[in-house]
Amino acid sequence: MKNKSLYCVGLLWLLVSLPASACEVCGCALGGNSYGILPQFNTNFVGLRWRQSRFYAEMNHPGEAREFSHDTYNQLELWGRVYLTRRWQVFAFVPYAVNHMAGTEQNVTTAGLGDASAVVNYTVLKTPDSAATTWRHVLMVGAGVKVPTGHFRQEDKGLLLNPNFQRGTGSVDGLASAVYTVRYGRVGLNLDASYKFNTANPQQYRFGNQGNASAQVFYWHTWKGTEISLLPNAGLYYEAARRHTDEGFLQANTGGKACLFSVGLETYVRRFTLGVGYKTPVWQRFNSEDMIELRSDGRTSLSLTYN
Repeated sequence: MKNKSLYCVGLLWLLVSLPASACEVCGCALGGNSYGILPQFNTNFVGLRWRQSRFYAEMNHPGEAREFSHDTYNQLELWGRVYLTRRWQVFAFVPYAVNHMAGTEQNVTTAGLGDASAVVNYTVLKTPDSAATTWRHVLMVGAGVKVPTGHFRQEDKGLLLNPNFQRGTGSVDGLASAVYTVRYGRVGLNLDASYKFNTANPQQYRFGNQGNASAQVFYWHTWKGTEISLLPNAGLYYEAARRHTDEGFLQANTGGKACLFSVGLETYVRRFTLGVGYKTPVWQRFNSEDMIELRSDGRTSLSLTYN
């Protein structure tokens, strides 16, 4: 069996989000820019967030030795928001990726800058904060672009690494997003959706379009006499990716869908926000061949922002 049959596919975001491999079906390929529960709707902020995803692939051929690949995707991302006007704001994302593949065929680590992106959001609806307002609503829609700042032609032992294991895609892609938050007193609901329209890179390889959506229930609690607030949250996260193409031809073992249960905690201390989160799969289906078993494990995230 050729090595590419066992490369692990990274989903989100991946959600971001992003030839045959587990990575093409399930991991970094699917992610996208996910906002989560945003700190302080009306302020600029800058922050760092770290995310780790793990994926497993195994191929079983009758009468042949078992082959497997364990892939781990780490991403440290610098991101922030700047308000241009009361309704217009710009988000920017600059990731640094460290990907590791450990399997029967290859043991490879790649590290460096990933693909940067920017999104311009417009606030369609925002309920003014006042003592008389019980229900609070915020709705934002946005559009943006991802640019090929990450390396996408890295080799190992003279062979080009699987496209999904590269730190970048080599393509300029379009982004669309929407975030809606409603809060009644201390209890709220956050809905977040994004979609990535992928184009072909210079080698005519095109990742399938990718999308994700999440719904999180949260509770806002402030300790009396302090400047500390807690926001525990839980919900569901869904992501999907279409099949990839190479010079227009659909690629096997690419694309898939997954639904994950998420739980997290945001801690606000003055102008700082510390967040921690975990997602575990509740359902997943990848476009893999019968002989290949693909599995997405839990995903961990940490974040720190200043506003």
